[in-house]
Amino acid sequence: MKRKVLAGLTFGILVGAGSASAQGLKPWLHVQVDEGSKSKVSVNLPMSLVEIALASAPQTLISDGHFKLHCGNSRLSVTDMRKMWKELKAAGDTEFVTVEDEHESVNVARKGELVQVRVDNPSNKEAVRVDVPLSLVDVLLSGEGDQIDVRAAIGELSKRRGDIVHVSDATSQVRVWIDERN
Repeated sequence: MKRKVLAGLTFGILVGAGSASAQGLKPWLHVQVDEGSKSKVSVNLPMSLVEIALASAPQTLISDGHFKLHCGNSRLSVTDMRKMWKELKAAGDTEFVTVEDEHESVNVARKGELVQVRVDNPSNKEAVRVDVPLSLVDVLLSGEGDQIDVRAAIGELSKRRGDIVHVSDATSQVRVWIDERN
């Protein structure tokens, strides 16, 4: 896995994580990347740190906890994303995408309060597991106009415990999770 992927993943998780406490315990964000003998990275941060980082983000990037998306030539607006999300939620528990061939299987499904992405390639011992809580997307898209509400998403994600992302192959692993241990 490339260091750029790690940097992007870490940034994305930092943007997506936040600060709150569950039953008086403060949550921590953990990111581990193990590339076998090549390198190992471990990041352990109190999620309250993410709120501080969010508050200090440049004004051009974020304003009052909201990102403003500039779609450029893209025809998909945040308003369109909100409409699509509403339809996806209304569909209930279902498999949205299933792709299977001799080497790999991909599945995107709604199960309960999660959208799950699963990718498996047994021949290369590769697996991807991503669980996205519906409530997280709800609050992320709760902004107005072309804004997404990152602050609300941080608060919502901080309520979650356990694995968020787990990627593995024959020689490396990436795991991102939230718990109360530092």
